[in-house]
Formats: sequence, structure tokens, C-alpha cells
Amino acid sequence: MKERDRKKIILLLRWTAIIVTSYLILLGRGKVADPDLSHLLVLGYLISNVILTFFPSSWFSNPRFFYPLVIADTGIVLSGMYLSEKMVTDFYLVFFLIIIFASLSRNFKLLMFIGGATAILYGFLLYSWGLLISVEGSSYALRIPFIFIMTAFYGYLVQTLTGEKRKELSISEDKYRGLFENANEGIIILKDPSLQIVDVNREAEKTTHYTKEELLGREIFDLFGVEENEKAKSYLNEVVEKGEGRVDDLPLRKSDGAFFEADLSIKRIGLGEKSFFQMIFRDITEKRKLERKIIESKRNLEAIFDGIGDQLSIQSPDFEILRVNKAVIEKHSTTFTELIGKKCYRAYYQRTSPCEGCPLSVTLDTRQPASAILKFPETERAQEIFSYPVSDGKGNLLYLIEYVKDVTEEQRLQEQLIQSEKLAGIGILASGVAHEINNPLSGIIGMAEIALEEEDPLKNKDYLTDILTCGQRIGEIVNGLRSYSRTAKREELSPIDPHEILETSLRMVQLGIKSAPVEVIKNFQPGEKIKANPGEIQQVFTNLITNAFQAMNGKRGHLILSSRSLKDFVEIKVSDSGVGIPPKYLNQIFDPFFTTKKIGEGTGLGLNIVYRIVTKHEGTIEIESTEGVGTTFTIKFPKWREES
Repeated sequence: MKERDRKKIILLLRWTAIIVTSYLILLGRGKVADPDLSHLLVLGYLISNVILTFFPSSWFSNPRFFYPLVIADTGIVLSGMYLSEKMVTDFYLVFFLIIIFASLSRNFKLLMFIGGATAILYGFLLYSWGLLISVEGSSYALRIPFIFIMTAFYGYLVQTLTGEKRKELSISEDKYRGLFENANEGIIILKDPSLQIVDVNREAEKTTHYTKEELLGREIFDLFGVEENEKAKSYLNEVVEKGEGRVDDLPLRKSDGAFFEADLSIKRIGLGEKSFFQMIFRDITEKRKLERKIIESKRNLEAIFDGIGDQLSIQSPDFEILRVNKAVIEKHSTTFTELIGKKCYRAYYQRTSPCEGCPLSVTLDTRQPASAILKFPETERAQEIFSYPVSDGKGNLLYLIEYVKDVTEEQRLQEQLIQSEKLAGIGILASGVAHEINNPLSGIIGMAEIALEEEDPLKNKDYLTDILTCGQRIGEIVNGLRSYSRTAKREELSPIDPHEILETSLRMVQLGIKSAPVEVIKNFQPGEKIKANPGEIQQVFTNLITNAFQAMNGKRGHLILSSRSLKDFVEIKVSDSGVGIPPKYLNQIFDPFFTTKKIGEGTGLGLNIVYRIVTKHEGTIEIESTEGVGTTFTIKFPKWREES
């Protein structure tokens, strides 16, 4: 019923009660005990109903307003009956009997029947007592409709409240039944203390493959296997004693006899005088399988992690060691617990700050993988260190992976290889160098012989000047060979002008190459210096220029040496008009021992050494080649920046 309709009916019933009560008090033939108070009561009753017409309809559905209203109405009616002397004891009894009937009745029609029967019976009693045919019979006759009207008044009020409560209870029951049936976990309701199943939800049916009818009335022990029966009894006895309990190692049985791992939680719930146990369970079979797979994967990863022969560690962004493999522990002769939580530079190298050139610092700044070869004088060892970042989905750096490989022997062999290649290059240049030295040497000898025979000391000055010039020429040739042949060290880095090294390398190659005239084109743009080892850079340029001359096979051609300054690099190109390189070989050109030359003409190490030296100086090298057209090598070295 709508709130507005309820308000109208309640006000209409009150008007009816007001009219009947007022008539009994004011228009009855009996004597009124206090006329002024009676008039005031009737007036107040009338005004109260008028005022109620302006109240919100929702108030008439609110028990906090409705109950006081009913009590007030009852008080007014009782006061009216009291103020009329004709309202004797028997009428009070009938009035309270009406209220009792109304409060106990659950059926409005039955209540109205009882009210009508009561009114008729009371009328019969009044008639048998002779009151209806007395002088004041009309006053007594009014009691009969009064009883029926008050029955309807209180009956409606009680039935309205009862209906609301039933509706609320029904809604609440439907709500919780919906929650019960649609829960994601299986729920079984058990009697206390017999543990007999009295209700199950749909998820319980779905998980156990039993129907609700098959489960109702059975004991919960039937869902446990025979082997787990004793353990289940112990668990359930504890639940009965404590009122609740939880376990995750008791499998439950399905209708086909199969078992599934379950997470059980049981708790006692009190419902009035009775109590029940609510058992909630989840099928965690897949979860357990996943947990076992995770544990197995973790063991496999740990085995791989510890099985790596090189040092591997996981570190936080502030250089704290989080995890290390066995190689780290063996290398530093320590234990796992002694390393965890310590700074890597302190634990490994007893330093107070990160190592110079540490790739971990580079990764922290760039969030990119980094690598470097570091030499530690205190141990006389060289280590190649790789650093890899590990970030979350938002790009936040979580930790760093450090991979350390001892390359001391490799570095030694590489230096020997570079030196051997240099010596091989010197051998190729030997004949040209000898010829180049022989010319100024012959001049020196000739000038010296003439000077010995010359008697005029003034003329000897010219001869000595020529001798000095020839000696300086020989010195330049020797110095070029010495800087080319000596073994370079990593720490011997200095700012150098690549153009000067190119010029020196070109002169050295031209000394040893016997070929048709080659046009050399130089296109140098004024650029900045690079920080490098002069001997190693000279070896790079010498190898590339030598290859360029050899690619032209003694024929006429042109060699282009160019350079330009970029934002952070100095770019140098060495181009020739030689035979070019087949496309299928371009990806192998820097591999060690790979060569397209005939047997005995090349070792296949020249370009590999070039690549190693360039990358060692944090540079890059690229190749472009077209068969029959020529080849271009492009090298980029980082610019030298003066440290502040």
C-alpha cells in the first residue's frame, strides 16, 4: 500500500473514532463528570487530526511516529470513557478486549468477524440487562457500533504494522537467501550438535556434484574419506567445543568418489533458541597445483641461478645485495648471510663508494642495460660487468641484476692478438719503410762525405742542415712505427685529434703499399677531439686504409677520408672505389678469422680487432658496400668532454 493511501485511511479511521467518542461523551443522555474538560478533550482530538493532515505521508509508515500516535489515540478514548459516567467497568473490559484481539489477530477479516460477534454479544447482554429499553437506552445502544468501529480502527493499525514487518522480513529473507545461494563459496548448514546437513547452497551442489536432496539429512562425516575420518572427527569435535574452526588439509569427497582439496571454515550461528553451524568451503585443488608448480619453478630457477659459473647477483637501486648465486660466495670466500643487505662495493671490493665506471650506476641513470670491463689493480684481474634493470608495470625500478664474468685471460689474449696483428702489419710495411728510410739515410751519408772533404766551414753549415732534415724524416718514420707497434693500456686515454692520426696512418700505409696511383680525397671538417688511446686508434685507421688500398687491387681509384662533428660524436668515414663486398658476407665481416682474401693473404683478424677497439672506446662502426662500386666504413667516437 502506498504511503499516501495509508495516511488517508488512518485519518479517516481517526475521524470515525472522534465522531463516535464525541457523541458518547457530549450527546449521550448520561451525566458528564466534567463538561469543560470533556469539551476540551473533544476539541483537542479534532485539532490533532486536522494537524495530522499536514504531516508527511512517510511519517505514517515510521514506527517511531506511528506507535506514539496509537498510544495517544488509546489514551484519548480512555479519557473520554472516563469523563462519561455511563462508561462503566464492563465497557472498559470490552474496550481492552478489542485491543487484545487486534494485537493477537493475524487475519483482518477474522478480526472483523470477531469484532462483529463481540458487538452483537455485548448488545445482547445490554438488552438482557434491560439497559437498551431504559430511559438512557440510546446512550447504551451507541456502545455497540463503538465496539465495531474501534475493532476496525485497531485492527487496521495492527495489520498495517504486521504487514510491513512481514514485508521487511520477506525482503530480508530473500536478500540473505540470494546471498546464500549465489555465494562463490560452498555453504553447508549443520545442526548443532548432531552435525546433520539441513541446507546447502548451489555452489556446494556444484562443487560436490551432489544434489540438494541427496545431501539433506546426511551427516557431514559422509563427505570425508575413510582415511581422513579420524582427523575429521577430531577437527569437528574441536569445532563443537570452541564454536568455530578452520582447516585446509582435509579433502572432501564428490558424489563420484573423487576427492578435492578444500579450505574449510566452520562457525556456530545462534538463531533464537536454536543454533547451527555454517560450514564454508572452497575448492583449492587448482590453487594447490599452481602453488606446487610455483615451488617447482622456484627450485628450478634457483638451481639455474646457482648453477651459473659466473657471478650473478640481484641488487636494490641503492646497491644493497638481495640475492647471490654460489659463484659469488665461492669467489669471495664468504657466506650468503654475510653478503645479504650489504653494499656490493663494500662487500666485494672493500670500498666506500661505487666503483668508477660501474655499469650499475649507468643503469640507474638511464634505466637501460649497461656493461663495462673494469680492472682491479689490487687483484690484477679484469671483470666484464653487465647490468640489467627490472621494473614494474609503471616503470618504477625495482632492482638490478648484475652479471660478472672474469675476463682477465681473455683480455690478455686479446692484447696479444692485437699486438700480433700489429707486428704482422709492420712486416707488410717493412719493405716500404726500409726503402723510405734508405733514401734519407743515403742523403745523410752523402752529405757527411762531402762535408768531410769541404775545407770551408761556412759551406759545412748547409750540409749539416740537409743532414738534420734527413734525420728528422727518419725519426718521423720510426716514431710512427713505434706508436703503432707498442701495446696500449686502457688507462692511457688522452684527448687526441683524429685528423692527425688519420694523416699518420695514411703515410704509413702509403710507405708499404706498392700500387698504381690512388687519388686521396680529404674532406675534414674542423671538429672536436676524442678521448682515446693514440696507438689503438692508429691501428684502426691503418687497418681500414690498408684494406681500402687492397680492395682496389693495384688499380687506379680514389680513397676518401672524411670527418664531421655531430651532437655527441665525431664521425669518421673511410671510403674506397674497390671491388666491394658481397651482401651475403656483410653480417660476418667483423667475425674473427673471417676473410674473403685468398689463403695466405689475410688472417681474418684485422676487422675483428678494429671492431673490438672501437667498441672498447664506446664507439660504433658500420659498413656499406656495393659490389663493383666500393665500400664505406663509418666510425663514431664519443666527443671528449673536459671534466669539471
